[in-house]
Amino acid sequence: MAGVREQPFQGPPSSHLSGLGPSLPSASYVPRTMPAVLGTGDLTSLFLLNVFWVTNVTPLAAGGSASFTYWLLGGLLFFVPCSLVVAQLAACFPHEGSIYAWTHYALGRGWAFFVGVCAWLPGVLSMVNAAAAFVSCLQALNAHWLIPSWQQGLAIVVILGVTAFLSTRRTRVVQLLCNAAVLGMLLATVLIGGAALFWLLQGHPPVTKLADAAGWRILTGPQGNLALLGSVVLALMGSDMPLALAGEVRQRKALLRHLTWGTILTLLGYLLFTWALLVVQGAGVAAQTVNPMSLLLATVTTVFGKAGGEVMAVCLLLYFLLIPVALNVCFARLVLVAAIDGRISVWFARLNVERVPVRALVTQVVIATVFAAILYLLVPQIGLFGDPASFTSEAYNVLGASLLLVWAISFLFPFVDVAVLALRHPRWFARWRVVPRPLLAFSIVAGSGLCLATIIITLCNSFIPTLLPNGTWWWLVGGMTVIWLVCCLIGSMLTTGQAAWEQMTELTTTTTSPNTQEEQF
Repeated sequence: MAGVREQPFQGPPSSHLSGLGPSLPSASYVPRTMPAVLGTGDLTSLFLLNVFWVTNVTPLAAGGSASFTYWLLGGLLFFVPCSLVVAQLAACFPHEGSIYAWTHYALGRGWAFFVGVCAWLPGVLSMVNAAAAFVSCLQALNAHWLIPSWQQGLAIVVILGVTAFLSTRRTRVVQLLCNAAVLGMLLATVLIGGAALFWLLQGHPPVTKLADAAGWRILTGPQGNLALLGSVVLALMGSDMPLALAGEVRQRKALLRHLTWGTILTLLGYLLFTWALLVVQGAGVAAQTVNPMSLLLATVTTVFGKAGGEVMAVCLLLYFLLIPVALNVCFARLVLVAAIDGRISVWFARLNVERVPVRALVTQVVIATVFAAILYLLVPQIGLFGDPASFTSEAYNVLGASLLLVWAISFLFPFVDVAVLALRHPRWFARWRVVPRPLLAFSIVAGSGLCLATIIITLCNSFIPTLLPNGTWWWLVGGMTVIWLVCCLIGSMLTTGQAAWEQMTELTTTTTSPNTQEEQF
């Protein structure tokens, strides 16, 4: 009816959690204080910005036709199962915080915060990777731009500054920008798909012979292509993060519906980009290309000329400019709920006049900026480890791979959470189950198994074999992963202690001054 405002989705009543332990304060606090402005399209945009990174396509295309085999395996045995499991968890717990909230009810308070930190740290530092992709696109436009590491570092710092400014605006405004970026990526997808189609219609044969069945085979051994499986699974992680904003949706159906659209569009997009590169450029060119953006632009420019390439570049620049913004917004919600629930300082739970957690958002950008400054400004100046450029590449890849492993470890927990809930609380779980039991069981086994396989594959296959052979790679990356996990454990202990001290101090103040009333958040 006209003039009647739609009531925001407040989530199921707290009674539906009876028998699972104490409910999280954030589950009821967020819907009361933060506007419900997100719909299916908004969550789908966040899904794509978190998962669909076209820079992942080039190393897969270098594997030739076999890349399609691995995309299909990764999609059917990991990505789709992951979406089904996440959909089930969202139906059970439609609350802010995603993996943190799910693990709290399944495994308890301690595990929830540790897993939340393991998911949060790689996500925040992924903002640096997205900003680096933006810089790579600029370099693809002009090979003389931003050559020294310090120039790249300064450019990344500037991009992160823009990220801080944009992400602290009103949620609806930020989401409109993210939606515009996704529409730009849709245009880029049409351009590169159209380029491959026109290439074939003009009489050119595919550079890579896709009809050769031998090229689709899985090969093991020293000259095998099994490492592509790890690359595919890592490229498909992150689908749970839009649900970190589950307390800010208008309708509950958006939580499940966006997973369907996001999964379909991501898989189709990756397959289309891979097909276009193999048709127009070929696996050999992809294997020799250092900058993945230059290969994407060259594919469109080859068919549609310079103007087409420039349109493609604008679309990619807009998309990778908004990826750090989307990441910052999603992962700040993990910080927000942890602060509301008393796991870290309540300082991070403060909202500005736009009703967004500005302190969490800015803190994340500061952490990412420090990381970028160390990697691009400080490390190249260290001359103790040979050639600075090589050492920067080695440090970047080792740190990146170890963070990906930490993220992969955290990604095991949605599968564990569902299994634990189904076994410990069968009657309760049956009441809220939205995925058929056989399909859910298959998803748990296949998804967790492929996630474990990815961890092993990433440890055993160097990203840069010419600089770091496999024998050196596995212990460097494995050791760094252990260091990150220890940091997450120590960090969770220290922040929990700080939060407990604040709560004790507040309780003491309230007891000694009963007439003093102060807003909690």
